[in-house]
Amino acid sequence: MIENTNTEFKSIYNDKVNKVLLSFLNTDGGTLYIGIADDGIIVGVDNVDDLLLKTVNSFRDSVSPDPTGYFTATPVIKDGKTVIEVSVERGTMLPYCLKSYGLVPQGVYVRVGSESVSASREHIKRMIRENDSEKFIESLSLEQNLTFEYATRLFGEKGIAFGETQQKTLGLIRADGRYSNLALVVSDQCPYSIKAAIFGGTTKETFKDRKEFTSSVFKQIDEVLAYLNVYNKVSSTFEGAYRVDHPDYPEIVLREAVINAAIHRDYYVEGSILVSLFTDRLEIMSLGGIMPGVTKELMLAGVSVPRNEKLAAVFHRLKLIEAYGTGIPRIFETYAKFGVMPTIPIVNGGFLISLPNLSSAATALKIGNLRLNEQRVLEAFAEREFTKQSAADLLGISVSGAYKLLQRMVARGLLMCKKKGKELMYTPSSAINTDLSPNRMSIRRSL
Repeated sequence: MIENTNTEFKSIYNDKVNKVLLSFLNTDGGTLYIGIADDGIIVGVDNVDDLLLKTVNSFRDSVSPDPTGYFTATPVIKDGKTVIEVSVERGTMLPYCLKSYGLVPQGVYVRVGSESVSASREHIKRMIRENDSEKFIESLSLEQNLTFEYATRLFGEKGIAFGETQQKTLGLIRADGRYSNLALVVSDQCPYSIKAAIFGGTTKETFKDRKEFTSSVFKQIDEVLAYLNVYNKVSSTFEGAYRVDHPDYPEIVLREAVINAAIHRDYYVEGSILVSLFTDRLEIMSLGGIMPGVTKELMLAGVSVPRNEKLAAVFHRLKLIEAYGTGIPRIFETYAKFGVMPTIPIVNGGFLISLPNLSSAATALKIGNLRLNEQRVLEAFAEREFTKQSAADLLGISVSGAYKLLQRMVARGLLMCKKKGKELMYTPSSAINTDLSPNRMSIRRSL
C-alpha cells in the first residue's frame, strides 16, 4: 500500500490531518491512515479511543458545512498493530472549507496527486459554479464574513424583521447554513458598485464630476439618487397663484431606472453600473442584456423575466418595487405626459436606457414649434403683405402672441416691417426663398 490521490499516511496525529481529510472531501474522496509512516511502515497508535474521538470531533468542528455523514473513522488492525482509518466520501455541498479561514485559498484544500494543496481563488469559484445548479444570486457566496448594518436599518425603518429566520426565508442564508450571493449583494461588503459621471455637454469629452458608490446595494441606490438630485435642476412656472416646479428628471423616473438597473444586472460579470448625466439626457447602463425572449414591446407591456428573482423579491418585500415588470412601463408613461420618450439603444452585453432631460426637451419643442410657425407664416404670405391679425388667424394664436412672433422674425431678418397708417404691415425679407411645392423652405440666412 502506497500514498496516492486517494490514500495518505500519517505516523502520528498532527494539525495537517484536517487539511488532508478536507482535500478528500473536496475532491474524489479517499482514506487517511493514522499510525502508518510516509514510507508505508506500520507504527500503530496509542490511546486509540482518545485519538479516535479527537480525530472525529476536530474534523467535524473545524469544517463548514458540517461534513458529518461523509466520513467514518474506525480503528483497524494491520500487522498486529492498531491504526486509525478515516474514510471520506466526496461531499455534495462543495466547496468545504476550514471555518477559521472561510472560502479563501488558506481555507480550501483539494487533492492533487498524492498531495493536499490549497485551492486557488479561481479554483474555488469554479467549484462553486460546477457544484451549484442554482442561479448566481442564489449560489454560495465566496465571501462569508458579511455584515448587514445598512440593510438592518432599512428593514427596521420599514417595520420588517431581519433576523436569521427572515434571512433564511428570503434566501440570504442557504440550506447549508452559509450565505448566498444574495446576502453578498445586500451586505455592507457588496463588491459591486455604481459609478456616476457628470458631463459638461452632450458627449463624454468634458468631465464635471464623477463618483463611485459602494457597500450594500440599498446604500448605493440611496446615495446615487441623492447625488443625481444635486444636478437635477428645477425650473418653475406659475399656474394661477401657485408656483409649479419642473425638474429635469421626475423623481419617480430616476428611482425606477436606478432600481431596475440594480435588480436586473448580471452579477456574474464583474463591473459597475454606469450612470452618465449629460446636458440633454441621463444614461444608465447595467451589465447583462435583455433576458432571452423579452422584447422592448413586451417590457412596455409589463412582461418581466427577472434575472435575479430573489433579489427582486427582497426589493418587493421592502416595497421598493410595487410589482414585477412595472418599472419600465412607469418610466415611459411618465415621459408620455411631456410629449417625449426615453430610448433603449441596443447594446451588446448590457442594458442601456436613455432618459431625455425634460427642460432641454421642452426648449427644443418650443423652438420646434416656433420654427414651424415661422415656416407657416413665410409660406402663407410669401408674396403679399400681411398684418399681425392675419398671422394670428393663420396660426390660431392670440394677436399679442402673433405680434411677438413677428417682431422676433423681424429682429432676425426674416421679415420686413413698415407702418401703413395705424397698422404695421409685414412682408418676407428678400433674403428668403420659399419652395411651396414640397412644403419646405430654404432660408439663406440661418434660422
